[in-house]
Amino acid sequence: MTTKAPADVNYSDSEALIKKIYTAIDELKDYVPTDNERNRISFCINLYFEKEIESIYDALCQAKPKSSTVDFKELEQIVIKKFKEKGIN
Repeated sequence: MTTKAPADVNYSDSEALIKKIYTAIDELKDYVPTDNERNRISFCINLYFEKEIESIYDALCQAKPKSSTVDFKELEQIVIKKFKEKGIN
């Protein structure tokens, strides 16, 4: 019996928008302490930047971070502020 080698990992460029989104959202550990939920938020916000979701608030509602220490409207403002700090439009 043979085993195939694992698939190669394609690392994204540090300047890629998706990398910037995930990095910025990962810094919100004080507001969303669960890693998996921060990843889900990043995925949904990426959908917003790809024009598949109408707003950042809608992306947060879709991600439904249950471990969030603030409500979604306040989290939206925190995310927008973090994106401005990071230069993400």
